[in-house]
Amino acid sequence: MARSRVTLSIDNTTKIMTIRYIGELGGEDVNNTMMLQLLDIPDAWTYDSIIDMRRFDGTIMTTEIEDLATRWNGLAQGRDAGAFTAIISDDALVRARLSITQGLFPARTLANFNTLDEGLAWLHARRGEVAHTPNSDLTV
Repeated sequence: MARSRVTLSIDNTTKIMTIRYIGELGGEDVNNTMMLQLLDIPDAWTYDSIIDMRRFDGTIMTTEIEDLATRWNGLAQGRDAGAFTAIISDDALVRARLSITQGLFPARTLANFNTLDEGLAWLHARRGEVAHTPNSDLTV
């Protein structure tokens, strides 16, 4: 069995960070590990993100999503306005709580997908829309 962990990778060309939850982890562990990694990324709020939960065997409680939102929103301070997050998970609970999660991250647009390819296509399409929006200060 693979070691449980949270990994974060950055694609500076596309400005997408991918955060993977792997194995059996508690929500507090996910939050703490993720925030420690995010603190090492200059201007982390300028990236769109993929939260890849396909290999995650745990459950993130609503209170833990609220905690992550408080910590992320304190770090980003609204500077992530207009950014996108693709959540990759076929978990019915993740899908059911998407509107709650969206409300906790008001500056970003969130969407849930079953496959990584679907999530990436959505991110690239959203970035294309933003790049073609008049008076947009976001660039591709």
